[in-house]
Amino acid sequence: MIRLNLGQFVAPNGQLSIAATHKIAAELIALLQAPPHWLVLVTEQNPIDLDGLLNVLTVMGQHNVMTGGELPRISKTKIRVDAKQSARNGNVTRYSRTADALPLHTDCSNKTVPPNLVAFAMEQPDPQGGGESVMLSASDLVHELPEDLVGLLCQPLFPFAAKKQYPILQGEGDDWRIRYYRQQIKSALGEQCTLSNNLREALDELERYLELSKQSVHFAMQAGEVVIMDNQRVLHGRSAMPANSPRLMHRFRLSVPALSEHREWATSTS
Repeated sequence: MIRLNLGQFVAPNGQLSIAATHKIAAELIALLQAPPHWLVLVTEQNPIDLDGLLNVLTVMGQHNVMTGGELPRISKTKIRVDAKQSARNGNVTRYSRTADALPLHTDCSNKTVPPNLVAFAMEQPDPQGGGESVMLSASDLVHELPEDLVGLLCQPLFPFAAKKQYPILQGEGDDWRIRYYRQQIKSALGEQCTLSNNLREALDELERYLELSKQSVHFAMQAGEVVIMDNQRVLHGRSAMPANSPRLMHRFRLSVPALSEHREWATSTS
């Protein structure tokens, strides 16, 4: 697991200068471009400086973009147990507000182009150790899958929303991208989408490999830590936690042009 300490970029006065912000943004991009395409940023801040983190993410979103370009659009959400939000039927994102375990998945899997950067900043971990993070890179997963299953998962026939079908896997060699959220596919199939029996069986087989993968990494995030991942190359999930857990994370989503250079995401077949 790659860990990068924010302290090495901070000035003696405890501040992160504009130059240092650009330096850490470039370092994070370089790390995300290489396997395993995710890392933990250790801030040692309590409480965590969310504005400072947002500045770093903003610079990452502008990386290699001409000065004066538009600021990246960054989605910000508090992730904590919320009985009211989790009771909203038909909303796949409600599952992140439950205390249940979340299986490995891609954020925004139903979007034509899912954001390629997702970050989770831990403000308050679960005191009982619940909500343990799970990470699995697409390339590591593919190396565990039989060739015939990979072939099926590369077919652009899996529904993630009404009239939107995509492949689950794309790539070759050691360069693989993934789009997967079983619950999203189930929701799409409830909207009069169809899926052949052999592709349903392929999904079931994929689930078995995900559950038994020896390449997945499990760890407990500490306060002040930030998990940053290439959302198009890495699946993430978490273990269950108590129903009254005070665990609080902040999720950020955005598109970083530097992570998409020389790569194109397949569009819907519909």
